[in-house]
Amino acid sequence: MEMVTVNSPHLRRPNARVTRMMRDVSIALLPLVIFAIYQHGLSAFWILFASVASMLGTEYIYYQIKDLLDGDQFKWNNKSFTIYNFTVITSGLIYGLTLPEQVPLMVVIIGGVVGVFLAKLIFGGMGQNIFNIAAFARVFVVLSFGSALVYGEFIDTQAGATALGVLNQTPFAEGVTDSYSYWQMFSGIGLPGSLGETSALLILVGGLYLGLRRSFDVFVPLVYIATVGLLSLGVMWQQDLGLWYPMTHLLSGGLLFGAIYMATDPVTIPVTRPGRVYFAFGLGVITFVIRLFGQLPEGVVFAILIMNMFVPAIDYPKWAKSKFSLRSGLVFAGVIVLSLIMVIVGANYVG
Repeated sequence: MEMVTVNSPHLRRPNARVTRMMRDVSIALLPLVIFAIYQHGLSAFWILFASVASMLGTEYIYYQIKDLLDGDQFKWNNKSFTIYNFTVITSGLIYGLTLPEQVPLMVVIIGGVVGVFLAKLIFGGMGQNIFNIAAFARVFVVLSFGSALVYGEFIDTQAGATALGVLNQTPFAEGVTDSYSYWQMFSGIGLPGSLGETSALLILVGGLYLGLRRSFDVFVPLVYIATVGLLSLGVMWQQDLGLWYPMTHLLSGGLLFGAIYMATDPVTIPVTRPGRVYFAFGLGVITFVIRLFGQLPEGVVFAILIMNMFVPAIDYPKWAKSKFSLRSGLVFAGVIVLSLIMVIVGANYVG
């Protein structure tokens, strides 16, 4: 496998194009956009419109001001504006789909402006950012406007508590599947939660499209999801629970959406295949730890930003390898076992 490592974003194939990759992601998101508008009505449309428009407008104004300060002549068609390669549109769509139906439009706009400015533009623009833009905007909204407000009032009272919200209050509550059937959690129909994170079916359809188009590294979502599945199976065994427990963790919340559309961002993930596996494993551990031990029912966007900070270390040339060696494989296997043991032991103190 060849990689382009001279300039960001790092692509899986030398002849790949940023526009093609980002356009593919936007196409893959369309079923989720349509489903969100169908399920939530015009409020979903305006949230998605505000999220995309706020990021587009911020980037456009930033580059116009930058050109003015550099002494360039004003041009409506600014060469630095990335609407033409779908990057800012894709970030706006992903950000909007992570938001709940009741979030005020002003909050959406503020999050979009701050997200694209602090996570992208101040780093130098496309390909230079170290944080996933949509995740940064989402976390900014959570932290700035109150975790209780966003996760509690906006989401959990939308149509009753979310499945992860129930587990957050009562970690091993077996009544989750009484309120939400497996079909509801898979299809997303009538399920409370963020606009684009409820339908596992449509998320997987989009992921299949991206995989067939080779527009992302399929190992990242597979390892991420498998890690959460392994840890939840360990807790299931230790607590003598049923398969409903790991199934709830896999089908509920933002795991599938984050794994397929956010964790695979070609700019903010490691370059090498082993590095991406370590990155995805770290995402899974952090996500599950936040879900099991934290005060918030969901930890996907936090996990993504935390692991984004470690990408430069993972890519450090002194220890970054393009292939797994026997030694690195054994060390990684040991880390997996240790993580599983720590989570199982810690589960004894939950609840």
